[in-house]
Amino acid sequence: MIIEPDEPQFIPYPTGLLHLALRMPLTLFRLGLGDLLNVMRLLILTTRGRKSGQARHVAVEYRRHGSKIYVISGWGERPDWYQNLLADPLVTIQLGRQSLSALADKVTDPAEALRAVNLFRRDAPTRYDAVLGRLVDDEISGFKLPDVSPQFTIVRLDIIADEPLLPGLGMDRIWLWPVAIIALVLLVTLLGHSNHDNEEGT
Repeated sequence: MIIEPDEPQFIPYPTGLLHLALRMPLTLFRLGLGDLLNVMRLLILTTRGRKSGQARHVAVEYRRHGSKIYVISGWGERPDWYQNLLADPLVTIQLGRQSLSALADKVTDPAEALRAVNLFRRDAPTRYDAVLGRLVDDEISGFKLPDVSPQFTIVRLDIIADEPLLPGLGMDRIWLWPVAIIALVLLVTLLGHSNHDNEEGT
């Protein structure tokens, strides 16, 4: 079942330059920097488009608790990736160079929601309290978390296989690195020759 969300959004939905900026991690992954994204605790989530049936990719921040992986939607149930996994919960997650199949499920248990939120805020509680507070339009503190945690749209990803059943995002832009290096070497060489010629002409 696909839910058409109507709850208020306290963080503006990304459009324009912000939308492009949020897709930048996908470009970095395609350039072969998946391990760097994983250090930043960003994974690539691949869902099946609910209308097109095609693989759709998005980078999301995650936290891991044992075999479970949690992500929090910054825009409630509105994002396409969330709507896609409601229609088909089978997803592919890419953690650095590792690709895994998982089943996605919305967290509805208040205790589990609280645990997931604490996983996010424990490293930098002040920063995450400010971000999480904007999601529910309320001031967040450790005392309030049990009351507000169920308001967040939290997804649990349960790993089911080591091999992805849905094609993930490819690192198909790695070839740009040697091209860029060659171009840089040529540019430096040309600039060096140009400076040398200018010195001889004076």
